[in-house]
Amino acid sequence: MSAALAERISHEARARFAVRMVGSTPVLEPVLPVPFRVYFTTRLGGGSVGAFASMNLDHRSAGEDSAVDDNRRRIAVDTGRRLVSPEQVHGLRVVGAAEYVAAERGVADPAPCDGLTLNPMLDGDLAAVLLFADCLPIVLCGEVDMAVAHGGWRGIVGGIVQQAGAAMTGPPGSAVIGPSIGPCCFTVGQDVAGLFAERFGEGVVLRPKEEGGPPRVDLWEAATLAAGEMGVPRSRVLNPRLCTVCNNDLFYSYRVEGPVTGRHACVAWTGAA
Repeated sequence: MSAALAERISHEARARFAVRMVGSTPVLEPVLPVPFRVYFTTRLGGGSVGAFASMNLDHRSAGEDSAVDDNRRRIAVDTGRRLVSPEQVHGLRVVGAAEYVAAERGVADPAPCDGLTLNPMLDGDLAAVLLFADCLPIVLCGEVDMAVAHGGWRGIVGGIVQQAGAAMTGPPGSAVIGPSIGPCCFTVGQDVAGLFAERFGEGVVLRPKEEGGPPRVDLWEAATLAAGEMGVPRSRVLNPRLCTVCNNDLFYSYRVEGPVTGRHACVAWTGAA
């Protein structure tokens, strides 16, 4: 399983990613400066069955509570941290991990958010777990802290990358784009293509050669440009270029499987494991 994952990382990015096992689950781990730690889970090696097989991490999946709890427990043991997994709503809100935990303790339903920051001094005992099934996991690292965000197309156009950077103590110096739907597969309507062209330029829109065919949008390039607006050079944006649609055997994909599918995760924490 781990060999299949390693072989599909783009050739240019292979030196900047490692594949290791978390229990029976292969995960993809970018090489980041100390003390930042991140990995992207796959759909392999967990305890879920049926439509959610097998490393589903989404508590919203009907009938999956026990399996999801077991799957998450593996991550908690591996990181040695308490997991913080907010309700995601394709919005732009980014908060500190400890702040979200405090809201959980004080309010029955803390406000949803689509990004968390992690500061070694404030959040050292916590690990952020954001869930995905085609949307972009976006990780930003700076001199002091890091941010991890959930980027659907609305969030990327709306500024989730900028919001994640603004929530950090200092400006980001590097970024990671995790497994997500690639420009090969993200077909959109003309209205969405127009929004991206207006926001990021025509270079992020791939127009069809045949008349009447749907355009495609390069969300990876849009996120790279958004990070660049905050001072992150292209050379410091890590991207394994793993499309979740093309690699549906390794990752969950909403586009391929529809709403009844599981979710893999971006797991982020600070300090040694």
